[in-house]
Formats: sequence, structure tokens, C-alpha cells
Amino acid sequence: MRNFKLLLLALIIVTGISACSQNYGKEYKLDKMHNVYYKGEGVDEAQAKKLATYLKEQEYFQDSINATVQLVKVNDTFKLNFVVDETKITSGYENKFLLFGAFISESVFDKAPVTIQLTNDKLEPFKNLGFAKPVSDSLP
Repeated sequence: MRNFKLLLLALIIVTGISACSQNYGKEYKLDKMHNVYYKGEGVDEAQAKKLATYLKEQEYFQDSINATVQLVKVNDTFKLNFVVDETKITSGYENKFLLFGAFISESVFDKAPVTIQLTNDKLEPFKNLGFAKPVSDSLP
């Protein structure tokens, strides 16, 4: 799991997102380097905080790297938009993001449906990875 975390961290863009005129949602700042934007009916700061705390525990949010994630709720589905450097994404990394999303679904959102998108630093999606099935649902 440690190697997974390191590979995932290599994908984080070292940049913050300014909330200029874009509607990224409300911002929850875990600290000066890490934030979660959240929006959608039924999503609140408590869920953004729970997600940010989980990302920190899993070392996706590292002390020396700026990182942003956007949480959007549409109906009963949580959409996670990870800001990454598009030039470093391979199919292996895509699978790791889906696996990470599966753990997030189970640990943060009580197995609610989660979709994963990779975005640029303006939260514009460039790759929709689809649904991340909760880990326990994948076990025999």
C-alpha cells in the first residue's frame, strides 16, 4: 500500500486552485496546502472534512505538496475530481485511482456510489474513470 501511495502522490499537481470566477463549490481547507471543494444537494462541510482527513491519513495529501480534490454529489452518487498532471497518467495509474476510489467509497461514504474523474488545475475533466466499486463488494 505504501508504494501505491507514493505512485499516487507523484501524480498530484503542485498547484493550488484559486476560486476566481469559477464555481468550484464551497471550499474546505484542511490546511494551507490541501483543500476540498464541495457542492451538490446533500453534500456538506462534514463530508468534505471527512474526505480531506481520509486523504491525509492515506498520504494523498502530503505536507510538502499542494493538492486539491473536488467533491460533487449528484443524486446518490459522489463524484470525486482529482487534480492531476495529465502528462503523467497511464492506464496503471487510472486503475490505482479507481482502487483508491473504492476505498474512499467504503471508508468515507458508507459504500455510496463513487465516480472518479481526473481533471486539470481548473477542475476541467480530461478523463472519466467511471464507478469505483466498494472494496467489500468485490470480495468473493
